[in-house]
Amino acid sequence: MNNPRGTTITPEIVLTQVGKYNKIDSHGHLYGAIIASVRDYLKKRESGKYGEYHLAFCAHYVGDLSQPLHNIEYNAFNKARHLDLDGIVDDGILDNLDKIKIYPIRINSEEALAKEIARTANQAMALGYRLEDEERLLTKEEAYQQLGYSASLFKAILQYVRLQDGAGKLSIQK
Repeated sequence: MNNPRGTTITPEIVLTQVGKYNKIDSHGHLYGAIIASVRDYLKKRESGKYGEYHLAFCAHYVGDLSQPLHNIEYNAFNKARHLDLDGIVDDGILDNLDKIKIYPIRINSEEALAKEIARTANQAMALGYRLEDEERLLTKEEAYQQLGYSASLFKAILQYVRLQDGAGKLSIQK
């Protein structure tokens, strides 16, 4: 998302982006893509088809959601640091999984999901602009915290789709 300073993401903004999924949009539609990918999963599963592909996209989008530079203007600061920031914890992450904290999140509707997406986006955006003001990258501790936000949200999404899936559990077809 190419959010200028002072932007506040609301659940309503998130929901208006859903229809832009899989369409070219120079401003971005990361927030709506999360909900659209969940919808696509549920629709495919309801028709008896493979829906897990859509959950893989959802996982990617949720990971991007808590990445601070994915929520601020794509300006000179962002361009210069984007790749470096994406790789802050690449080395050694598997040895430090305990640093990724899972927070309790409950989702029981698209509106609740939109609210969580907006909350996470606003938090990541604030951190992104703080990084820009301080002209620095994330610390490893901040990176693990951001990963925790994404992991927590994705876990909640998986619990939500299990409830919506009719069978009460997520089944992976071979």
